[in-house]
Amino acid sequence: PTLAHFVAYGLHRTRLPPVVTFAALLLLQRLKSRFPAARGSSGHRLFISAFMIASKVICDDTYSNQSWGIVAQKMFALKEINQMEREMCGYLDWNLNISGPEAIE
Repeated sequence: PTLAHFVAYGLHRTRLPPVVTFAALLLLQRLKSRFPAARGSSGHRLFISAFMIASKVICDDTYSNQSWGIVAQKMFALKEINQMEREMCGYLDWNLNISGPEAIE
């Protein structure tokens, strides 16, 4: 699917609060500021990784990585989902929290 349809499906399927989507976008912005020259191999990978991490940081009850594979329309195997999560956390130096002022900005 196109990235736009992939994102729309993920938002529809999870029905997570909007704050999770904004947090995912902030994580992607943080990633881009840390590695400005980097080019991801797939926007789909970057989005689902950030969305999954934001959900886990913000929500008490969240989806399993196996469920995230379903949200990702089975584009990635569970092993890939796990690896994408670990890599994104590492690239962000485990700086995963979003402060209130940062979100407002």
